[in-house]
Amino acid sequence: MIRPLLALLLFAATAQAEQARFALVIGANRGEAGEVRLRFAEDDASDLADVLTRLGGVPEENMTLLRGRDAGRVQAVLGHLKARIAASKASGAETVLFVYYSGHADAGALHLGASRLELTTLKAAVNAIDAQVVVLIVDACRSGALTRVKGGAPAPAFVIRSEDRLASEGMAIITSSAAGEDAQESDRLEGGIFTHHLVTGLRGAADGGRDGKVSLSEAYEYAYRETLRSSSRARFVQHPTYRFQLSGRQDLVVTTLDGDAGQARLQIGAPGGWILLPQGSGEVVELSVDTPVELLVQPDRYRVRRRTAEVVYEGEINARQGATTAIVADELTPVPYGLTVRKGLSDSPAWGPLVAVEITGPLRPGLSRGLRTAVGARIDLRQLALEARLAWTIADAQNSSLRVDQDAWGLDVTGAHVFDVGPIGLSAGL
Repeated sequence: MIRPLLALLLFAATAQAEQARFALVIGANRGEAGEVRLRFAEDDASDLADVLTRLGGVPEENMTLLRGRDAGRVQAVLGHLKARIAASKASGAETVLFVYYSGHADAGALHLGASRLELTTLKAAVNAIDAQVVVLIVDACRSGALTRVKGGAPAPAFVIRSEDRLASEGMAIITSSAAGEDAQESDRLEGGIFTHHLVTGLRGAADGGRDGKVSLSEAYEYAYRETLRSSSRARFVQHPTYRFQLSGRQDLVVTTLDGDAGQARLQIGAPGGWILLPQGSGEVVELSVDTPVELLVQPDRYRVRRRTAEVVYEGEINARQGATTAIVADELTPVPYGLTVRKGLSDSPAWGPLVAVEITGPLRPGLSRGLRTAVGARIDLRQLALEARLAWTIADAQNSSLRVDQDAWGLDVTGAHVFDVGPIGLSAGL
């Protein structure tokens, strides 16, 4: 599913300087005529705005969230920010600007409904704002054109090196896809793949140093790795890109996780793929865990699923505001794979061979009961179980003058819906 977004992220410079942080966060579900209406672009913008105000140090009065607005409105806000940031800088504050966009785009422009905002115009407007630090993040189709150097080409996977660490001045651009690639939305995650993992990383999953701070390089590395993992299940793989034009050697702190900021804190220690499904108004969270992590999430009751190579585990936790809850892997219940498919915990069907030995009624009057053996295969889908079996039945009859032996071969094909009742599966079908 095509999924676009533009995100401009974050911030931080020297701890001694007073900072004034500003953010422009844009989401547009509707693109140009003929483009499929997106489901989650505007929601992704709201999620990122929430993270920036709760954990990123952006005051609410400095946060501008635009949902479904046109290019003219975006340009007007950029002009207004230019004046406000100039005033803050004149007062001696170090200024940081964050801009985020979620919506349709092509290699040359963002598609804000019927209007277009050329990428060159956007980049020039952002460059004209005299903030010490600017971070621009675009989650949109073919958005890698923003970061591509003339004559360059999309590069293979890489890791940010120590010599790439960020400075306290300049511009950083991060995009959700390489030039020529489509960005993707996920119905399961209820959001854009890249932005989902970016927000999850900013909430603590990317805090590899376990210091309570998520830097820009940590957030990018995490979102890059998880976007590749998630999109590898789809028809094509999505490669986020970056370009940093920053001086000095100080990394940018994106979010600080010291306080709860109205959130609940979860501790996850066991490795594997984790999915947290809210039972109320919270957000779906998907992450892979190699080392223990702490994560800030919306307070809610969550159904927790942990996926390993062998089995899926399931349980429930209650994440309370201001409290820390440890998810204990040993307290989760293992779910058999066939049941996993029928409950929707898996993206792929379960199948396997089967062997059966049965006692049947007489094949015809006068014969004995039959002994039936069968071999075959069964596949479990979410709504239907399909089974094919090759069977051989033998029976005999005998009197004083005659003995009859009968062999019967048959091919059975069955389709049935399975109802799981505790550990027992009941099926009805044809």
